[in-house]
Amino acid sequence: MNLSPHAAMPASARTAGNTPTKDRLGLVVALLLGLVLLAALANLLFGAVLLSPSRVWLALIGASDFAAGTPAVGDPIAQDIVWNLRLPRLLVGALIGAHFAIAGTLLQAVMRNPLADSGVMGINAGASFAAVLAFATVERLAGDGNPYLKAALSLDWLPLIAFGGGLIAAAAVYRLSWNRGSTPVRLVLCGIAVAGLLNALATGILAGWAQANTETVLAWLSGSLYGRDWTHLTALLPWTAAGLVLLPLLVRGANLLQLGDDVAATLGLGVERSRFALLLVAVLLAASAVGIVGPVGFVGLIVAHVARLVVGPKLKRQLLVSPLCGALLVLVSDLLGRLVLVPAELPIGVVTSLLGVPFFLALLARRF
Repeated sequence: MNLSPHAAMPASARTAGNTPTKDRLGLVVALLLGLVLLAALANLLFGAVLLSPSRVWLALIGASDFAAGTPAVGDPIAQDIVWNLRLPRLLVGALIGAHFAIAGTLLQAVMRNPLADSGVMGINAGASFAAVLAFATVERLAGDGNPYLKAALSLDWLPLIAFGGGLIAAAAVYRLSWNRGSTPVRLVLCGIAVAGLLNALATGILAGWAQANTETVLAWLSGSLYGRDWTHLTALLPWTAAGLVLLPLLVRGANLLQLGDDVAATLGLGVERSRFALLLVAVLLAASAVGIVGPVGFVGLIVAHVARLVVGPKLKRQLLVSPLCGALLVLVSDLLGRLVLVPAELPIGVVTSLLGVPFFLALLARRF
């Protein structure tokens, strides 16, 4: 992005031009918050059982008594659906949407690659392979036939295992694509190759595993919010907090990296150290989300472009908008997946792929 025309403007003109931009940013954030809240409400209302707004409201305000075992308003069915099924599911969905969105935004900025995304970079496949390998190993060692054994490697461990797999995959893609530099096309091709290999290995593990377990893990591999509850949310929250704590410390480095390695180095940035730290945060967010719901593709790719289109090239503004866009995309995708085949449902990974593949091909055709 050429900043020289803006830099050449008089200070007064730049100051005058900043106010509408800030006003527009506030308006965009408010609008997105409203849309996310509407999508959340729709997720509470619609599903295999249709709930009226009044039933949802009464279920929400009667929560304290219901949690104590004494339903307050006399509608235990609605309270059970809202508090044990739909509310934790939508909160997990909003969080993993934010995770994938921030990861995609960081990857596109750091790699200066408009096609970068946790799925394209092989992070999702690496996280999935590590998780499937862990499922199989624990089941073999314990042998009770349950792939989610003892809260499966316990949910506290699963995001960490996925993080390790995603980090190794991302490092492999970056190393394979490096040849006196790395081009966007080379990164994409290496990412597709590594993801294909890891997906094949994960399938091979499933093929050699007990058939009773395969259906459960295949549902997870498709990227699904089905059955996600408060335990999944509490397992994900520490990873969200870690990402949000680290992110502000690294934004300046990401902005400088967008100017090119040589320029960033002359401005005093440790280029490789900063790139590695940003990649680490992106992998942390994306892989922990995969550990909770399975691989959900194209969220980061779509959202990063939408955020850049709406608020411009400044990364700080993109990082304010992209988590809301990611949450909105996942909530809408989950709602569509639940309504299309009622009472059955499509996993969100399928819906986001149906949206993302045409977007990816159009982007590829335009830019390369």
